[in-house]
Amino acid sequence: MLNRVLVCRCWAASQTSRAVDKVDILVKVVRTLLGDIPPGEMGITDCHEHLIRSGGPEIAESQDYLLNDVDKAVQEFDLFVQSGGKAVVAMDPIGCGRDVAAMLEVARRVSGHILLTTGFHRGELYDNRHHWVMTCSVDQVAEMLIAEIEEGLDLHSYNGPIVERVPAKAGLIKAGTSYLKVTEFERRALQAAALAQSATGAPIVTHTGGGTMALEQVEILRGHGADVSKVIVGHMHRNPDPVYNRRVLATGANLGYDTCRFKYYSENFLVSLLLDLVKAGYQRQIVLGHDAGTRGYQKAWGAGVGLDYLLTQFVPRLRSEGMPEDAIDDILVNNPARVFAIEDKSSTCAEEAVHSV
Repeated sequence: MLNRVLVCRCWAASQTSRAVDKVDILVKVVRTLLGDIPPGEMGITDCHEHLIRSGGPEIAESQDYLLNDVDKAVQEFDLFVQSGGKAVVAMDPIGCGRDVAAMLEVARRVSGHILLTTGFHRGELYDNRHHWVMTCSVDQVAEMLIAEIEEGLDLHSYNGPIVERVPAKAGLIKAGTSYLKVTEFERRALQAAALAQSATGAPIVTHTGGGTMALEQVEILRGHGADVSKVIVGHMHRNPDPVYNRRVLATGANLGYDTCRFKYYSENFLVSLLLDLVKAGYQRQIVLGHDAGTRGYQKAWGAGVGLDYLLTQFVPRLRSEGMPEDAIDDILVNNPARVFAIEDKSSTCAEEAVHSV
């Protein structure tokens, strides 16, 4: 019998061929600053990071948030690569010091991959009355995010009336909520993120205040069409209650633990939580990051820790405390490759006729 089998020479294809008639299967790619790559090339990934922040409201809180040196950003990324890392997800969104030009320079100078976000942070960092998230419709806000994913990032990060797009595109969407509440700004930003994800397939990575409102985030996103298997609820290390974390994972969302060093409490709390979640069967829904969002967490700025800490200190501790190697591979490599993969609408896999008996 002559069966027509779709053969796709790309990561996105199923590992087992299936008999089909004429079908187009979209190639899956990870959208980095320097272009799309196959998900299999992503490698070990730091899923929540900061390399450049040249302005924004956080700097008013402390100059320690000012990360405005390309050379130091390159140096810090190099430490991550030297420790075995390959890709970094840069989480500075619209209105929070995102510097597209500087990030592109960093991306051109390093030997790994950088993904840059569109979207928004928690609401208190914006004007909650007159910001365009509040004055435009949610659909209009979503269109602005979609444009950064499909057409190109705005060089000025939507900071003024002039929009000047560059060829580089956003690889993900950020949205955030406050501690123990979801403000109207945040609700609208989450709704816009869901609509943009539905239109583009781009993943959503969130900010939670103290690891709270995670279930509410998932509910809002899902209610507006988001695929929660492509959502990473961030900063869940700040709320290391195993029961709460398992409840969020049960929704199908992924959880990001992105301060894998001593800050909110001693490291053993996070190690114990991760071991518990892996034992409960959730190793395919966990990602890690370092979240070195200030000078005080980067060696290039004179700190005692840097982007290499995740792989030189924290992951070895996970191993020493009994984390299975396949779980580590999922958390560092396979899960990021799955979550950050999007369908490339400009390319499809080739179809071939194959004889089989």
